[in-house]
Amino acid sequence: MTEFDFQFDNATQDDLADVQAFLQPFMDDQHLLPRTSLELQLLLKHGFICRQNSKIVGFVAFEMYSKKLGEIQCLAVDTEVRRQGIGGTLVKMCVQRAREQKVKEVLAISASEEMFRSCGFDYSLPNQKRAFFIQPGE
Repeated sequence: MTEFDFQFDNATQDDLADVQAFLQPFMDDQHLLPRTSLELQLLLKHGFICRQNSKIVGFVAFEMYSKKLGEIQCLAVDTEVRRQGIGGTLVKMCVQRAREQKVKEVLAISASEEMFRSCGFDYSLPNQKRAFFIQPGE
């Protein structure tokens, strides 16, 4: 199969139940952060879906924090169709949305280093900005 076997679309509010059902196993397995229905409803505004024969096989959302920064969130691709360009296409759709919204920087937090690097992401920006993290504990 090629990416032409897949249909990529903007998510709509009508997709909420299907997106939630698609993402639930990824959240259950702790591959994605848990999201409430309300959180997913807000993410659908800038969400993108990949379908194969009407079935969701990929999802991603772009959350715009400000004109300065946005984040790619909830990237998930069905294990049966991975490595066929779906994740990369979904990420590129988010980057295009950021470009349209004139967002200056886009970040992604993921364990999929190779995929994001193939989409042009790197550990730091050209002017050497880096992200720093801390786990504050409970």
